[in-house]
Amino acid sequence: MSETGSEPVRHRPGLGISTNVGHANAQRIELRRYDLVDELIGHTSYTETLLLTVTGRRPSGAQVRAVDAVLVSLVDHGMQPSALAARLTYSAAPDALQGALAAGVLGAGSSLLGSMEQTGKLLAGIGAEVGVGTDARVAAERAVGRILDGGRRVPGFGHGLHRGGDPRAIRLLQVATELDVAAEETGWLAAVGAAIERRAGRRLVVNATGAAAAILLGVGIPWNLHRGMAIVSRTAGLLAHINEELEQPIAPQVRNALREASWLPEDRAPRGGSDA
Repeated sequence: MSETGSEPVRHRPGLGISTNVGHANAQRIELRRYDLVDELIGHTSYTETLLLTVTGRRPSGAQVRAVDAVLVSLVDHGMQPSALAARLTYSAAPDALQGALAAGVLGAGSSLLGSMEQTGKLLAGIGAEVGVGTDARVAAERAVGRILDGGRRVPGFGHGLHRGGDPRAIRLLQVATELDVAAEETGWLAAVGAAIERRAGRRLVVNATGAAAAILLGVGIPWNLHRGMAIVSRTAGLLAHINEELEQPIAPQVRNALREASWLPEDRAPRGGSDA
């Protein structure tokens, strides 16, 4: 089979719906034209299979290791709002684990995890300009100027906790260098950082989602799927928080705090009553 991802779409009768992702009959199950049982199960890692499934191409060993590093880096970052949402939802509906996971996933927005998507889009735009002959430094300065002139923050840079440097980002960029993966994309990321420093007069550290976006873009994951990759990683952390909620619940304390915050004092006069 071709490993280029260019295999023809398999058409099905009826509504004309087709897919290149997976197929099955009574004897065989295929994923991207590979036999799931004989060629993938026991032969490929989850990360390799993830990349094959999403891109339609069999990744190199270096690409698998780089993306594996990205997925590991984003599994958990403490008691974030997404973790709290998952734990509280599970405490209210323990019969619907999927609901608790979904509640946590819904917290992957532009401020948390979702900034990977924004950074990926930024870098892809710079890459498009470089592709038609623009110098990467010039393209980065233009992009940063548009963002800052619009009163927005440059995605992929700065961190409220790791102000001196996000250790996850530092290690991810080291891994990319060691594996010779995403060299162009990490270069564009560095050009953005330099442009921020020239424009704002201060250095902002690359954060984990910034480094992750550069690597994902470099291995062929489109920027508009980057948030999904972050969710794939963080779901494992959410599951761990739900398990911890079973063993060391925090929901009762949270409920008590919320009850106190919304408590109506007993001496409050009824509506329409007199203070006299």
